[in-house]
Amino acid sequence: MKNLTLIFITIILMALPVNQGCNLLDEKSESNVVESYHQSVVDVTLSLDDFIQKAQVYESSNYDKLDAKQSLKVINDFITSGEKLIADVSQMQKSKTKSASTGFKSTADFPCSVCDLAPGDGSGMSPAFMKGIADLIAETKGEVSKIEAKFNNKEITEDQYDAALKQLAKMKTVKAANFGFSAILGTGASGLTGAAISSVGGIGAVMSAPAIIAVVGVGAVVGTGYYLISNWYYGIQKNGLAENQMYVFTAKGKIGDPIPTTLLKNGANLTIAIDGYAPVYIPSFQLPAAGNKKSIEIKSLPLKDAAPGTKIEVCTKEEVYVAQGCSEILYVSGSPSPADPGPGQGVTVTATIFPAVVGCDVAFSITGTDGYSKSSNYQSNSKGQASFYIPGGAAGVYDIVTITASNGMKHTVTYTF
Repeated sequence: MKNLTLIFITIILMALPVNQGCNLLDEKSESNVVESYHQSVVDVTLSLDDFIQKAQVYESSNYDKLDAKQSLKVINDFITSGEKLIADVSQMQKSKTKSASTGFKSTADFPCSVCDLAPGDGSGMSPAFMKGIADLIAETKGEVSKIEAKFNNKEITEDQYDAALKQLAKMKTVKAANFGFSAILGTGASGLTGAAISSVGGIGAVMSAPAIIAVVGVGAVVGTGYYLISNWYYGIQKNGLAENQMYVFTAKGKIGDPIPTTLLKNGANLTIAIDGYAPVYIPSFQLPAAGNKKSIEIKSLPLKDAAPGTKIEVCTKEEVYVAQGCSEILYVSGSPSPADPGPGQGVTVTATIFPAVVGCDVAFSITGTDGYSKSSNYQSNSKGQASFYIPGGAAGVYDIVTITASNGMKHTVTYTF
């Protein structure tokens, strides 16, 4: 993308005095409600992260090279991770903190406003969205059981059993169901070192201009962990009709780790939970202007001091962000075009380094489930971008493109023909 933006979340970990309108109760039962919700945010972040990883393996495996036992393990890992995600979101729904879900509604609320501990429904994820995931997992599990029963009853041969499992894996996919998920899988103290993946072939994955969220704890113990969940709606075509589908993004890391905001959408909702401190829910968050970094200063309070109805003050600050050279690259992101290619359709993957620096090395490497592989090196242009072309593949072929910047930052792009 052409515009560059940057977000920094600054977590100021300090006790808040009781503000007018806040309900800071001391009862242990009230505190436990908030602690339960905080734990549910952590659990959903971790289970969604795991589900996306298992979904990627499930959808990218070359089943022609796997035997029935190996195929069954990949499928069952996908099912198990999906069931865990569904259970964790269900628990989050039960852990409501009675918040009214008021807070940031527009940029007019800045530079300071108050936010709730949680969205009104306890998760921010629509029941229809979660039901769709539950249905997909239940259907997949049911089909596996039927195939296994036929094999155990000697109604089908081992070859037919193997073929049936492989066909099931190709049909019951996250992408086919139009679900939108992505996650940052790894970060480091000096920058993004892990990969960002999407399990829906890029639908809705690259939403904003290049940017960064960096959780920085003023006065916090070094190494304090944080967990972030974001969700929003995007339009899709289903059975010839326009339909809104939810997209969910998750990230986890330590204080100071950066999160690329290319996986976020302007106006998306954010839930942030910091280890040992009350969570905060920021609805309809507005991304900063192009070329800026935005500090989000959250005056957090210890979990033991929080209660349902507590409001958390959040302030913001914007300033221009600049970098002097390739060694100061904070992250690299990438997107395929088209995002959801058809069989035989060529794909161009464009990498963008942040901040934009000209002349930095950008390496691309692609491996496909059809055996195709290729590697190339380019240099970033004045927009911090470089592009890589991949010829089209047959229907169902899954490509994984790894992008590596000159200072080692990585990003992974996936799509299915």
